[in-house]
Amino acid sequence: MLEDYKVGRWKELFESFEKAFFLLTHEVEKETTSISEAATLVHFHEMCLEHARKTLYGYLDAKGISVKTPRQAIKESSKLGVLASEKSWSRAFNRRNLGYFLFTEKVEKEIVQDIKEEYYPMYTDLQQRMKEEME
Repeated sequence: MLEDYKVGRWKELFESFEKAFFLLTHEVEKETTSISEAATLVHFHEMCLEHARKTLYGYLDAKGISVKTPRQAIKESSKLGVLASEKSWSRAFNRRNLGYFLFTEKVEKEIVQDIKEEYYPMYTDLQQRMKEEME
């Protein structure tokens, strides 16, 4: 019974991730020309990253693996074949607060580029792999 709850929980968390991913998808497809558009893109990336973290924690918990940090979740999820690029996920978590502390035009452009070229494909891959896990 408890295991059924845990499986149901990670699937529920994954649905929240998919909602954030849907919002991010619409922003990634647009050309980012203003600071407000960049801020929106960054915000939806942060939402995706947080929901991805919660989904991974829930998924690992359902598999009987306890993790306490994003780094542990990345390593364990990579071992299970859920994450394709451990390096990209680590980079995303390590740099998630960069914009808060050092927001310059250069950093803004770098973050937007990272989201579009590295993180969005990473989220796309996670979404596809988790959908396969649900089947």
